Formats: sequence, structure tokens, C-alpha cells
Amino acid sequence: MTQQAQTGRLPADGPAPTDDVIRREAGFGIDDLLERLWDLLTSMKFGVIIILALAALGLVGTMVIQAPPGISADPAAKADWLNEVRPRYGGWTGIMDQLQVFTIFESIWFRALAALLTASLVACSAHRLPGLWKSATKPHVAIGEAFFTHAPQHEFIAVRGTSDEIRERVSRVLNKHRYRVVSEDDGVLHLYADKFRWGPFGTVIGHLSLVVILGGAIVGSMFGFRDSNFVVAEGSVAPVTSGEGISVGLVQFQDAYYTETGAPADYASEIVIYKDGTEVASQTIRVNEPLRYGGLSFYQSFYGPAAAMRVTDAAGNEVMADGVPLAWSDGDTGRRVGSFVIPGADLTVWVIGTAGTGDPIIAPGQMRVELYQGSQGTSVDAATIDQRTSAELAGYTFSFDREMQYTGLSVARDPGTPLIWLGSFLMIAGFVLVLMFPHRRVWGRLVVRSDGRGMLSLAGAGRRDVNSNTEFTDLVTDVRAAFTTPTDA
Repeated sequence: MTQQAQTGRLPADGPAPTDDVIRREAGFGIDDLLERLWDLLTSMKFGVIIILALAALGLVGTMVIQAPPGISADPAAKADWLNEVRPRYGGWTGIMDQLQVFTIFESIWFRALAALLTASLVACSAHRLPGLWKSATKPHVAIGEAFFTHAPQHEFIAVRGTSDEIRERVSRVLNKHRYRVVSEDDGVLHLYADKFRWGPFGTVIGHLSLVVILGGAIVGSMFGFRDSNFVVAEGSVAPVTSGEGISVGLVQFQDAYYTETGAPADYASEIVIYKDGTEVASQTIRVNEPLRYGGLSFYQSFYGPAAAMRVTDAAGNEVMADGVPLAWSDGDTGRRVGSFVIPGADLTVWVIGTAGTGDPIIAPGQMRVELYQGSQGTSVDAATIDQRTSAELAGYTFSFDREMQYTGLSVARDPGTPLIWLGSFLMIAGFVLVLMFPHRRVWGRLVVRSDGRGMLSLAGAGRRDVNSNTEFTDLVTDVRAAFTTPTDA
């Protein structure tokens, strides 16, 4: 054979190779590409990398303040919210917003990684399924002699009788231990026995459960709504950013404490739900007694102090009169902080409460007001105001009327919840199959001489664990007993 024929290349003076030939020889065929993609998706290392990347994004989402869900659909509300957090993140605010850091769990990065993990789990399950099915329905019966010497569990038993008699005795013992028995005879009798053959499918069910749970999470993030930090002060009404015209008013907040320890015994919020300004529902809610309306659930979550503030402009017009929840905590000083935006002005107002009697700047009964230019986050002015007094700042009069309380609610609508419940059930079922019904397999090899004496080799492929070793030992003991007769003794 010529070198040209061996390499498959065309002679120099022959016709020019086609694009398909060039791509095939270069290894860029569509089949090669699909094979590489399949190898990538079924790689355990690739799956671990995706899981670590998702964990890293989740860590970012817990460390960085997340925007209320649905706020992206309202440009004005989003701009106001960015102005509120701009003093904290400064010039990085716009960049972080563009990179979707403030909406990390709804970002394209998180969804892309979740989709890749889903594809990887499906590919791994599809990759394992044929082997599991073949093992369960068409097991490999005939095993080489060397296996019985090197298997984790092995034993050799001297037996006597015809091949059929010995097979019948061994099969009875195995059936007693609830093993299925398959045999082949090619001059040497081969036995295969197993139980719980469907147990390994629990791993596939476990993989699929993660796919279903991820699907539920994606459905919830794309079509659901969740705000775990919804706050409203007593006497105030705050809109829910779900885009449905829903708002919540807090009529009254009540809390009770244990006399002995001072720990909270009960706290409840009397709330009113408005739809486009019209009252549609009301209820006193507690942690385990939510109010549900229009697919939304309102859960009592937390509570804290608030400040009743009023702001008037230079002409004496009231531009804001509402309760400001002091829902943030300054970790360095322990002071409680709230904020609001002055309508029609590029000003974000921070309202800061006292850290207690030892606070050198803010005494009990005072509130500190700090103004920042919203678009740039630069400080404009600041003052500490006594209760029922006012201060002039940047052309506005700020009045601190009284202290009050706010309630914190968890507001949620999650259409993916049924999928998450289904996935959780499948995960438990998979664990039960794998842990409670482990696949046990035993192989046997029988060689019988012409005088009726033979050697039965038994071996198990189980792991070296206590249960597997004990079961194999009991099985071997019963097989020996089946061949013990008064003449054998």
C-alpha cells in the first residue's frame, strides 16, 4: 500500500480537497464537536466547577444588598433605589448594576450556570442509564477465574454432586436470601445472583430531582416574585414592586415579651392590602399565619424602630410626611439607619437612630439626618434633630415628630413551588433507594470432576463495609451448610 493510500491524502496533482474533507481531517466535524460537548457535560470535574461557580454567585448575593424583585420593570423605582445605595457603593454602583450584581439571582450569569448544571445532570443521567438498565436486565454472568481470587469478598467451597444438583442447592440458598439467580453453562457452570437490582436507579432519580428543583427555581425566578425585606411603618402605605398595583398599609404593630428572659413571645401586624388604591383584604398576620391575596403571600418576618419625618420646601409646601423604617444596621456603631428620596430632587436622605445611651453623636430621643446628592453619592449636609423639632438643610426643613415601629414582611409568589416539592420528593426517594436498598451482587463458578467432587467459587463485588461483609459471610455459611451431610462430616 502506498503512503498516499495509507494517509488518505490526495496526490498533489489530483483534485483539490473539499471543505468537508478539510474539516474532517482537521477534526472540526459536527460529530467531533458534539462528542466533545457530550464529554464535557458528562465530566464530573465540569459539574463540580459549575456548582462552585453557583456557590460563588450565591455568596456575592448574600454579601451585596439585593434590589427588591421586580424593581427592574420600573425605571423610576430602580433609579431611586440605586440612589439609596449609592452612598454605600460610591462610583462602583453603576458598574455593579450593569453587571447585575444587585440582582444576582435573576442575572444572566446565574441562569446560564443553572442551565449548564441542569444540562450536565441530564447528560450524566442519560450516560449512566443504559449501563444500569443492562446490569438490571441482562447481567454479565460468566466471569473469569482470576476475579474469584482478587474480588473484595471471595470464598471457595468444596462440594459434591452433579452440576444440576449443586446448582439447585446453591439457588435455594440464594433464593432464601432473596437473591435472583441466573446461570450459564459452557462446560463450566457460571452463577450470578443479585437483589435490589433497581437500587442503583436511585442515583438517576437523585440527579433528576436536582434538575426538577433547578427547574422550579428558574420558573420561580422568571415568573415569580419575592421580597424578603419589605418594610412599612405604622400608619404608612408602601407599594409592592410586583407590578400588579398592590400596596400594603400597616395599621398597627404589636409585640409581647417573656417576663423572665425578655425574649419575644409574640409579634403581629394588622395590615391592609390595597389594589389600585382600593382596599381588598385585611388581616392580623403572624409568622405562621400569612395573608394570601391574588397569588401573593404576606408573611410576618421581622420588625424594628421607625421615625415619623416631615419635609417642607422653602415655600412651606409639604413634600414628604411619612414613617421611615430604620431597617438597616450600621455594623460598626450599632445605629439603625433608614432612607428616602425627596421627590423631584436629586437628594437621598439618610435617617439614623441612636445606638443607645453611650452614643456620643445621637442621644436617645434624637435622629440624625444626612443628605447626599443621589446621582454622585457626595455628602451635602447633615444635622442631629431632637424630637418635635426641625432643622434647615439644603433649602428644606426636616422635622422629627416621634418614634414608632415598622414591620418587616416576606412577600412572595412562587409558581415554581410545586416543582420544588416534586424534586424534594424525588430526592428523598432516590436516597431511600440507594441507602436502604443497596445493590448486592454475587458471582459463582463451579467446576465438577468426573468423580462428582467439585469446587464452588463465590465472590461478591460489594464494598468493604460491615453490612456487605456480614451478608456475604452469612450467605457463604448457609451454602456450606447446604452441602454438609452426615457422610461429609
